[in-house]
Amino acid sequence: MSLMYLPQAKWGSGTGRQVILKGDFAKLEAAVLEGFGLTQPPGLEYVDSATVQVKATADCKAKAMLGGFPSPLARGQWVDGGGSDGRYRENAAPVSLNLATAGHLWGSEKPSQWYAVYALAGANDAIFSLKAMPVLRVASQDSQVITLRNNANGANIGYGFTANELAGAGLLILSGVSRGLVRPITANNDDNATAGTLTYGGAALSLAQGDWGIVLPNANFLYLGMILNDADSNLAPFYQEGGLTSYRSPRQLFAGPINGYTLMDLGLVAPPTAWRLEGYAAAANGYDVKLAVSYDGANPALVVHALPPAAAFQGERGAIPFACRVPDGGRVYLNNDNTANQAVKITGWRE
Repeated sequence: MSLMYLPQAKWGSGTGRQVILKGDFAKLEAAVLEGFGLTQPPGLEYVDSATVQVKATADCKAKAMLGGFPSPLARGQWVDGGGSDGRYRENAAPVSLNLATAGHLWGSEKPSQWYAVYALAGANDAIFSLKAMPVLRVASQDSQVITLRNNANGANIGYGFTANELAGAGLLILSGVSRGLVRPITANNDDNATAGTLTYGGAALSLAQGDWGIVLPNANFLYLGMILNDADSNLAPFYQEGGLTSYRSPRQLFAGPINGYTLMDLGLVAPPTAWRLEGYAAAANGYDVKLAVSYDGANPALVVHALPPAAAFQGERGAIPFACRVPDGGRVYLNNDNTANQAVKITGWRE
């Protein structure tokens, strides 16, 4: 690969005219062509309840341009908060991340928690390692000090970061009024219970309870995907195929009657980076399958409705797949006309 040789150190030294040799032009030409082959980051593979990996061999290398995190405003574009060099790295052997291993994540492992998996590399490194960053939600803010909320949006949380270890990193807001804005983190506390805080500089953000954010590390990094640590602190098994992530077993969003459009938080079934949700509506005991999805709480965006079959199959007496967009903030309205024996199950999401 020629991308790994760019930019060359000699080009950044001195002033005035620079010598560019014929071999330099060859590397530039090859790098331009190679860049078209890097259409997406290396994929994540589930290994076990604590481990994911990026597969690679000497013949099929894992290649990455460390360009940061996907822009929440423009799909296919990246934002790094000014911390990443954007340069090329490649691995010729598998690299793993284990949530139970110290140093493989920022802070302490938390249940019912989304983690962004980052590829990291030092300035002079030719390969990358993996590390997990917890995805954050806002509880409140006071004078640019943000108190943190858990991913279920049910209680406040602390992540057990080392005090001020995130200072110098960036905070990217993923939802709400300030979506797409980055602010420098100036401090964080070390609370590991229910009182975690971040302090940021620059202009004040407009934040509401439940807004999502992610830390952009002050390092060379690339986002590779989201993993969910479930209520038992086990990674939810998944398959990742390009922008599609599928659960190996569906996760239940809701069960029972829903009387009129009711706002449902997707916080524990789809990450805030998801733009498309996939799943199915199911019924039991001979009831009709019913589900209406709305984005505004008044008008249906999609409806599924079917009579039940004569017998159950795989534990369901009727099931119909659906897919819908994920609105800003990761919430949708659901309704089944107050019908009993209903369930909404999520099979995956697209980023």
